[in-house]
Amino acid sequence: MSPASFIDDPNWAAFLPEAEPPPRPRALPEHSDCSPIDVEEVSTHFRRGGTFGRMAGYEERAGQVEMASAVAEAFNTRRNLMYEAGTGTGKSLAYLVPAMMWAWTNDTPVVVSTATRNLQGQLVAKDIPRALDALGDGAKKFRVALLKGRTNYLCLKAVDEFFSGGYWTMGGEEREAMPAFVEWLRSTPDGDLDTFDALPRELVSRPGEECSGRSCPFFSKCFVFKARRRALGAHLVVVNHALVLSEASNESISLLPAYGRLVMDEAHNLEDVATDHFSLVFSEAALRRILNRLLRSSPRRKSVSGGVLGAVGRFLSRTGAAELPEAAEIARTIAEAVSSLAGLSAAAAGISAAAKALLGRGERPVRYRAATIRTPETVEAQNRFEDALARTVTLLHSLRDALEAAAEDDASRLVDYARQIDNIALSLTGFANETAFVLAGERPDTHVYWMERVRLQKRRSELRLTAAPLSVAEHLRKFLYSRKDSVLLCSATLRTGGSFSYMAKRLGFFAEEGDEEGRYATGVAASPFDYLRQCLVLAPDFMPDPAADHARYVEELSAMLGRVVPAARGRSLVLFTSYEMMSAVAELARGPLAAEGVELLVQGEGLSREAMAASLRSSERPVALFGAQSFWEGVDVAGDALSCVVLARLPFAQQGEPVNEARGEKVEREGGRKFFDYVLPEAVIRFRQGFGRLIRTKADCGVVIVADPRIATKNYGGTFRRSIPASVKIVTGMDELLDAAREILDAKMNRGQTA
Repeated sequence: MSPASFIDDPNWAAFLPEAEPPPRPRALPEHSDCSPIDVEEVSTHFRRGGTFGRMAGYEERAGQVEMASAVAEAFNTRRNLMYEAGTGTGKSLAYLVPAMMWAWTNDTPVVVSTATRNLQGQLVAKDIPRALDALGDGAKKFRVALLKGRTNYLCLKAVDEFFSGGYWTMGGEEREAMPAFVEWLRSTPDGDLDTFDALPRELVSRPGEECSGRSCPFFSKCFVFKARRRALGAHLVVVNHALVLSEASNESISLLPAYGRLVMDEAHNLEDVATDHFSLVFSEAALRRILNRLLRSSPRRKSVSGGVLGAVGRFLSRTGAAELPEAAEIARTIAEAVSSLAGLSAAAAGISAAAKALLGRGERPVRYRAATIRTPETVEAQNRFEDALARTVTLLHSLRDALEAAAEDDASRLVDYARQIDNIALSLTGFANETAFVLAGERPDTHVYWMERVRLQKRRSELRLTAAPLSVAEHLRKFLYSRKDSVLLCSATLRTGGSFSYMAKRLGFFAEEGDEEGRYATGVAASPFDYLRQCLVLAPDFMPDPAADHARYVEELSAMLGRVVPAARGRSLVLFTSYEMMSAVAELARGPLAAEGVELLVQGEGLSREAMAASLRSSERPVALFGAQSFWEGVDVAGDALSCVVLARLPFAQQGEPVNEARGEKVEREGGRKFFDYVLPEAVIRFRQGFGRLIRTKADCGVVIVADPRIATKNYGGTFRRSIPASVKIVTGMDELLDAAREILDAKMNRGQTA
């Protein structure tokens, strides 16, 4: 069947299997009704002769045993636990085994959350199957579910609305994507949109507030329903931090089963994720995403529209419902709503235009408060926007009422349309509330406000105004630590200066008056790696200061890489703190590296992060990777494929970044020191993440070069040097740098050839 025939078939979804009935929801047991797990049994699994100790090549790691025992004890005693587990300790197994034993013993789910898809994939494909061995015969009945947010799954109703105008109403890019989309749709087991990206996600997914639930005509085949069904029956549910926060802070969202134990891995990212989640935003793009669900014009036939308003019109005409008493009223209200949407879009554009006058022509974000944003122009634009939105919502409510009155019963398609329209009206009301808060700028004590130009597709840009919380500590205490029986926060990098105090304060992980005694605990599992033997860290103090002479530093860094990377025979990862510097260095270094036979892969030049890392692992020719931001963590290249990591600059936050600037000011208002109590600890945590890219196993060895001379020349450089488990050798010239690097690189190469 051709894509056109498939799309025009009103029963296109008939081939999809029906979901099985959901299991009976399990009530969350009180802690006093739960059976504790045996801490000694947990630790025995990791000792010589235990479940894992009998595996070939397994080595007992004291830190792993200690962490597993601490997690089991925290679950037993209803305690929150913050745990730093150094690279190589086997952190994942250390929390998975007690989590699985608790879930199995008490028949209640434990939720494991990560910040990245990479770790989710590793847990599901590798670590969880290994951990199941600890359950013995129970492993066969132990159920695991991977659950993502609603917009990560294909919404069949959204697809039906997309299809409803017919194949020939689609734009050229959409029609080109149809053969691949139809093939994917026929083969996908779970509707996970992470495996298909040829169509805009907002076109084929829906947020929770726009879900019709059981009244949806596709409910029995719904991918979200199927995913939730798996989660409801699971003992262990793997999710991400964003979903945990969404569910915890919004009781109307209910994908996860009731749970009392939560593991949050990669917890060093939790503050950033929570900041994004609790931020409020105004942008025309955000409004368009809501309005497109009401009305989306066809690129080819203006008379045919997508969205629920177009679907209602087509449904009434196709079913001969023109005879219904409410038909004329429905048609009139739709026409008025369409006109109102145009006015609402124009009013939103008016807000953007008024704010742009304050932003000027600069590219950097501009912070504001009430005194600067509340100009006569922005106030007038906001009033027009609120009037237009109120009129639109009133019309949508009238349309909802008319559809419900016309429906024969609750199973009618008209009832489903009515609920969709009601949910979109709620979304518009929520957007209006966010807009009002963002444009007020009245809470500088709790939020930072800024406006910026955001790049869109086809070289366009739009204005975005944001209000972000200065602290997420109270949010996390309210929605996580106080509501769950036990929350584990773990990562390889949670301490600064050997203390948890900085991270604990940022994440609100501390006892307050009224808290149960002993509810918060910390622990450390040291890495089993011999960094003094496996890793050489070099700090060239002859490089120019990047903060004082950026242009010269770019030139000198490019020249240094032109000599160091060939000496490492490629096998190099260079980490940058900005795309601007990375691009400038790549432009200068590409030719010299190519002349030495080294292929240079640069983030943002076509390949994904995963594809770049795969090239480094498997390429037969020398390869070097240049990466920024996301490459500082989550890139795992073990063995001979990676021998040299270069930190192009100490990872201080870029100046002018609104959230970091405002949080530093808050530290000062509270009597602290902006640089030493906020800026420096943040940079140290990121620095430790970058350092950790090199040594991934006991067999690894290589060199880390901190090209930024400030690690050697500034007083605060000692804080960075002391933060890693390896000594830092300061070198005073290029020849000394190359000689020292070659010594360990050549030794690694000779060892590999001997092996």
